[in-house]
Amino acid sequence: MASIAEGRAYDLNLDEYWQIIVRRRWVILFCAASLGLFSWIFAWLHQPPPLYSSMAAVKVDTTVDVDATLSGGGTRRKRIDMDTQLSLIRSYALMERAARALGYIPDDVSSDEARLHPVYINRIIELKNAIEVEQEGNGGLITITAVSPDARDAQRMAQAVAEEYIRFNREEQNRQVYEAKKFVRNQMEVVGKRLKEAEDAVRRFSREHGMTLAGSDPRTMTRILNDLENQYRATVQHLADLRFTLKQLKRQFERTDEGFTAITVVGKVSNYFSALNQRLIQMQLKHTELATAYTSEHPQMRELQAQADDILVDMVDELINQVRLTQTRERELKRRIALANARFASIPSDTAELARLNRTVSINEDLFNQLEQKYQELLIRESQQQQTVTLVRPAMLSYDRINPVKLGQTAAAGFLLGLVLGLVIALILEAMDTSIGTIEEVESFLELPVIGYIPQLEQEEAEEIFSRQKGLAVRGGALDRQIRLITHFAPAAVMSEAYRSLRTNLLFSQGGSKSRVLMLTSSTMKEGKSSTAANLAIVLVQQGARVLLVDGDMRKPMVHHTFGVEKGPGLSDCLLGQYPWRDAVKRFSDIVLGEMGIDMAMYTPGLDQLELLTCGNVRANPPDLLASETMTTMLEEFRKEYDFVIIDMPPSLHTTDATILAGRVDGVLLVYHVGSVVRGALKRVKTTLEGVGANIVGLVLNGVRGEISADFKALKMDQYYAYGYGAEDEYVRKPLVERARAWLEDAWLYVRGAASERWRTWRKRR
Repeated sequence: MASIAEGRAYDLNLDEYWQIIVRRRWVILFCAASLGLFSWIFAWLHQPPPLYSSMAAVKVDTTVDVDATLSGGGTRRKRIDMDTQLSLIRSYALMERAARALGYIPDDVSSDEARLHPVYINRIIELKNAIEVEQEGNGGLITITAVSPDARDAQRMAQAVAEEYIRFNREEQNRQVYEAKKFVRNQMEVVGKRLKEAEDAVRRFSREHGMTLAGSDPRTMTRILNDLENQYRATVQHLADLRFTLKQLKRQFERTDEGFTAITVVGKVSNYFSALNQRLIQMQLKHTELATAYTSEHPQMRELQAQADDILVDMVDELINQVRLTQTRERELKRRIALANARFASIPSDTAELARLNRTVSINEDLFNQLEQKYQELLIRESQQQQTVTLVRPAMLSYDRINPVKLGQTAAAGFLLGLVLGLVIALILEAMDTSIGTIEEVESFLELPVIGYIPQLEQEEAEEIFSRQKGLAVRGGALDRQIRLITHFAPAAVMSEAYRSLRTNLLFSQGGSKSRVLMLTSSTMKEGKSSTAANLAIVLVQQGARVLLVDGDMRKPMVHHTFGVEKGPGLSDCLLGQYPWRDAVKRFSDIVLGEMGIDMAMYTPGLDQLELLTCGNVRANPPDLLASETMTTMLEEFRKEYDFVIIDMPPSLHTTDATILAGRVDGVLLVYHVGSVVRGALKRVKTTLEGVGANIVGLVLNGVRGEISADFKALKMDQYYAYGYGAEDEYVRKPLVERARAWLEDAWLYVRGAASERWRTWRKRR
């Protein structure tokens, strides 16, 4: 049966789990606060260095093919591969350009030298690691984010990378025009230098010989030679343009990803070549349309690519033929110029020399004008190129850290972890705690009725109670006596009603017996047996009974301290035959003349029916005295003289005093301070007392608190004990905060009770 009772005692429900949390709340709160504080300190000590970011945004648009538009192929846009653009921004070449713009690499250091220098390489790699690029949505917007311990450096890096990317993209888009411009510009410098030298030679010759070119024949020959020279120069320039176009076409043919791009032609090649280029443009438009639905491996795409390759081959062949024809024309013009020079040689030498110099000036002027016209055409073509990348959001300076130290979140996480750890520790401590806390546990484990239920009285509550009583102290030793004799000084208090409930249960448990000798003992010290004995005696005399309170604890006596009387003579002196017990008894007059005084002694009527037999002078052999025949005789005389005899005995685990006397009294009350003694010790005391034939009337649970004993608040004993003693009026007079708190406690008890009931129902069903 004991094992069944133990299993039932540990079958916890939701309400009991809540009681565990309340009972161990300081352990839980300590763990939570400790871990929360430790987490905060750890996060503060190990916070990372600050990092700042700056973001620039560029927009990448599709490009318009100007050649295709001008040649009548309609407006055609080139599709942009965003993944390629993202990789391009973080490429080594672009990072090197950005590093130069930031001043990380000097301008006089070439790219080849920078690639061989470890310092410059590390700077480029660090810049690349600090840059993050990503595409926003499905559009053409790219964000460039730079991260650095310095906010200004982050802003400079993001802006430099964005600007270099725009510049690099512009150069790539206009690369062919740039190459042609560079070639024409170099030729203009060479021809301009020759023109200046020729003009200087004419002026110098005219000044030295004092003559100008005269005569019709030399002028005619000069005009013929000029025309031939102009044709020759135009042919040479056309041949250079053809070779430049052929070079571009071969380069374009080798790059398969640009095989469908139209060719930038410097000058006119032929009608057939223009027709081929127009066909290539149309195929390019069709390729763009099919690329939205097919991959490059699709048969139609591969067929289209093959046709484009054939067209490129035909264009190369046509250019080669035109180069050959132009070379033939160049040779023919050189032959005709040689004949004209031979005829011009028959003219007089001075006239011929001046004509030759003027012809040289005229040739260089015509050639320079042609080159300048060609350069202007290239400028117009350059202005027609589309800028596909634009800066839509420059990098801004921001001092907001991207890695803020989250002290609050870390502390909160530590606090929550501490709560969990505290709950685990609380459950472990509860599992290791073998004390008993509820009526059900006590009665099922000890198989004894609980006839008294004394609540815990805290210091603050006692001060509040006695502050409302007139003439009572709220501090010092007088307050301690008032707490020990609360039934006398505060008869309307909750604890006083609890003692009256104990009196009622005790009377009904004893039936009609008139003379009763009751012994109070406990398992160990500080369980409140002396206070229980004193207050039980007072509530009995308040009912009209004649009561003798005997202090049988000769080791640590308390009765004389409680009532403020002399310790001797007392029980030990009577047992030794030094005094008759009637002479040793302290009556009401002794209490009045003692420390309490007449005002305190008469604070509540009835104390005149109480008589005290203190412990007397402390002896070395209390068990021998209690086991004597004199003690038995005195007990018989007590029964005849008094209605009730209350004997306060030492704890049963520490001494054998209570065990010796237990079999000779009418009943034994076992006082148990809730949560202070393990269940095994309490069981042992009960077994020991029953072994000597003791009549254990029941248990008195002392020091009951809501967080330890669930019955105290669940059964609303604290409210019911105050019924009829002005508790309702006091409740109404309480401040709003206290009334709200009381209402919330009642609501919580109701919810908790309903949840517990549902939990029990669910457990029964399972």
